[in-house]
Amino acid sequence: MLKNPLMLLVAVFFAAVVSGCGYHVAGKGGAMPGGIKELSIPVFTNTTSKPDIEATITSAFVNEFITTVEVLNESEFLLQGTIKSYALNPVSFTKSDVNQEYRLTVVIDVRLFDKETGRMYWIEENITDYEDFTVNINDVSATRDAETAALRKLSKDTARATKERMLERF
Repeated sequence: MLKNPLMLLVAVFFAAVVSGCGYHVAGKGGAMPGGIKELSIPVFTNTTSKPDIEATITSAFVNEFITTVEVLNESEFLLQGTIKSYALNPVSFTKSDVNQEYRLTVVIDVRLFDKETGRMYWIEENITDYEDFTVNINDVSATRDAETAALRKLSKDTARATKERMLERF
């Protein structure tokens, strides 16, 4: 038995390092389900009444997944998404009851599957994320720009979180 506390500490540290405890930063460890090395990400299906949001959301997923797998135009494996909901709700008002901030909420479904066999490798429904943005009551185009920026940030955050959950098998 080790009587020197310093030696005991060094021994415990060495044992932990050698054993490879398995901790890693979320989204940086693990592998794609099924060991998938390449996939294609077609433009997400937009079932909402908000036009032209599918390009922004799909682009965020491509940019996120390209750091983990090879993203190709055509692949046996597909990461397919459906945008189910796009909602703007007021979250704060001025003293004179004028809306000063909106919350943009988006809900999507994502599935990863083999298009040839139909085998499902990963699926998550009702992925919900939101982003708040400020209203400019004097400039409608500035408010529209803020909404677009909020959608970009929300899309990037949702893609990152989705990939992390996929790699960690949640």
